[in-house]
Amino acid sequence: MQRITQLQLTLMFILFHFSTTTGFLIGPISSSAGYQGWLAILLASIGGILITFLSFTLAKRKESEFIVHYGKELIGRVPNIIIMIVFGFFFLHLASLVLREISDFMVQIYLPTTPEWVIAGLFGLVITIAVRSGLEAILRCASGFFFIIFGIAGITPFLIGKELNTERMIAFITHINPGSLFHESYPFIPWFGEMFLILFIFPWIANPQKTFRSLTWAMVISLFFIELNLVLCLLLFGSKLSGQLTYPVLEMIRFIRIGDFLENLDPIIVAVWLSSLFIKISVLLYIPTLIVSQLFKLKDARPLSFSLGAIMVGLSMHMFKNIIELNNFLIKTWPNFALCVECIPLIYLVASIIKKHPRKSG
Repeated sequence: MQRITQLQLTLMFILFHFSTTTGFLIGPISSSAGYQGWLAILLASIGGILITFLSFTLAKRKESEFIVHYGKELIGRVPNIIIMIVFGFFFLHLASLVLREISDFMVQIYLPTTPEWVIAGLFGLVITIAVRSGLEAILRCASGFFFIIFGIAGITPFLIGKELNTERMIAFITHINPGSLFHESYPFIPWFGEMFLILFIFPWIANPQKTFRSLTWAMVISLFFIELNLVLCLLLFGSKLSGQLTYPVLEMIRFIRIGDFLENLDPIIVAVWLSSLFIKISVLLYIPTLIVSQLFKLKDARPLSFSLGAIMVGLSMHMFKNIIELNNFLIKTWPNFALCVECIPLIYLVASIIKKHPRKSG
């Protein structure tokens, strides 16, 4: 059963964090936290790794079994089914949110005359095919895309360096306000807490005792690149303009010029970046497919991929009227729901500890 290597797991989660945070969250972070956004992201990542540790601790107690199967032994059959349905909806809903963000991005920036349902449908079809191919295929894609994506991300600072206003660097120290730090970092904790999904694939991970170390490295490496992009945007645009831009990193990339012959690099870089989003949504859609197949005791989960993929596309198209409603939901409403779901493994963990060490009567 152990088919996922620690390296594959690390690379996947680096792409997981980097893809959505750099693409869609730099603007909201700059708007809410300003120049202390780097500190808010650091605090959010610490919260995310603590949430992940709960799931890791639970998974380690029965590392060869799936939570869908042994969960009923801990909290009862019916409560376990209800919670698994909640988990399935959470991942399906999150996949549809990211898909909607991609669709809005493509329509606004590159394909303004293309119906949004066409973009969502085509992207959803590719994701569904990946899910049908299995988790191993998705992780191999992640390993292949990783070096291309982060090769480009690594050279960006050198290409944009001459445009930066280095005098703004002092603001990263002078604008620190500890009193507002938690409030500013809270909406972004669930994005880093998404790593709790290891709970559902833990039996497939090779050398499971090293898993948390791999997750920590994934967090550290992705955090470095996220902070790098955030700092570059703040130095280039300032906190107010960065907060008003919908896609600050894209606008930053458009400043890149290589001589007089190579301009407008953003379509190339965006095409590479979209591959990391493809990996993330594929994994997010695979988890509810796995949960549903295990609940119904199906030997093959592949037939479910197209059905759940269609639901994902439908949700992404009809949840919100426009990007303003979407961003408002992501900042004000979704964090509360996501944190509640991501902390549910604590219920199983407490039940597991109680069952292992029952109270002595008398």
